[in-house]
Order: sequence, then structure tokens, then C-alpha cells
Amino acid sequence: MLSILIPVYNEEELLEQNVLKLYQWLSVRPTPFEVIVVNNGSTDKTPQIMKRLEDQYAWFRGFHIPEKSVGKAFAKGVREAKYSYVVSMDADLSADLIFIQYAESLLKYSSMVVGSKTLGQQKRSWVRVLGSQVYLIITQILFQMTITDFSMGAKGYRKEAILPILDHIDDWTAYVFETCVWLIHNKKTVLQVGITCEDHRQSRFNIWHEGFYRYFNLYRVWKRLKNPESWFQTIKAP
Repeated sequence: MLSILIPVYNEEELLEQNVLKLYQWLSVRPTPFEVIVVNNGSTDKTPQIMKRLEDQYAWFRGFHIPEKSVGKAFAKGVREAKYSYVVSMDADLSADLIFIQYAESLLKYSSMVVGSKTLGQQKRSWVRVLGSQVYLIITQILFQMTITDFSMGAKGYRKEAILPILDHIDDWTAYVFETCVWLIHNKKTVLQVGITCEDHRQSRFNIWHEGFYRYFNLYRVWKRLKNPESWFQTIKAP
């Protein structure tokens, strides 16, 4: 049973068509599912589209948080999920939907499943690819991890495994990295699988601000792992 989670911000142009595309892909499979969309502060017609979808379809559930915070949107969606397996996807569905099937199979044996563009095929700008590679090299040096993708989309979670940290993970985009570090630190299994990703639209985040923020967060997590009073140390995985 699957809860598909999509955090959104100003996605009026593609939200409805992609939610229905997702439904068509899921509906021919035997697994019960729901699609959860969490709006974090959209200023366009995204909330109205969500309301229309919720009125029309029993499998669709929409939630709203007032501030622009993708981390809080993710946490809200996980808390509201009906099912134990939660798969987070981007609104543009840039990752191949077959990842959902991979995640469903692998979450039987793990706490988290990472869809990795690095291990698969990706069609993105060279600037974004290069930036990701440098970031990954640093994470591997500092944290001795072999995970190769910390983007928000195409990630699967066992709900009960991450509930204890939802009040603590980053409010912005670094929550995936923090969740990986915490689970591995607690000797939980995090698996990854190569995926195909075609991301041709302009990033929704300022690339320079996002880069600085992620590198600062690396330092912050590294410090927390050395602090016996930080949540990384005090909260234990179930």
C-alpha cells in the first residue's frame, strides 16, 4: 500500500495533468494507493486546483501549510499518510515512474530507498550535474556514505522509521540528506537504485542560494554528529 507524496509551490500549469498521469500509472497495478499533495504557500491557482481534484477523486488528498517550506510540507505529508510506504515525487514527474515500483519492493527490506540520477541516466544542465557531483564527493569524504542523490524527488520512506525526526529535519531542501545521515547513523538500511530523470525546466530554487545553503548544512550536520546532545544522537530509530 502506497502513499505518493508531492510537495508543491505554484504548480498550476502542470499539477492537474501530472496528478492524473500518476493516477493512470498507479491504477493499473494491484497495490492500493493514495496521492497526497501538500501546498506550501502557493500564490497562484494551485490551491483551487487541489480543491477540485479532492472533490472529484477519493484517492486524492490535499493539504496546505501557510509558509514556503518544502521540508515542512514533506513532514506534513508523511504525518497524514494512510499507508506505511511513502514515496515522494516532484510535481513535474521528471523521474521515471518505475521508481515507485522499485520503492514498493525495496521498502520491505529497508527504511529508505533513494532514487539516484547519478547511478542511472539524467538529462539535466551540465551546471546542475557538476554542482551535484562536487556536493556528493564532499558528503562521501565527510560522512563515509555511498548515497549518490539527495534531491527531494524519487525517494521512498518507511513511515514509522522516520516519524521520530519529523519535528527536527530541515525546513528547506536538506531534509533528505539529514534523514539519510540519521538512518545510517542508527544502522538502518538505506538502499539506492538508479533512475532515469529528464529535468528540462528551470530550477524552482535560486542555484547560488541553494548551493550555499546545502554546503552550510553539511557543516551543521557534521557538527551535530559530534554533539552528544543533538537530535542526531539523542533520537533513536525504531
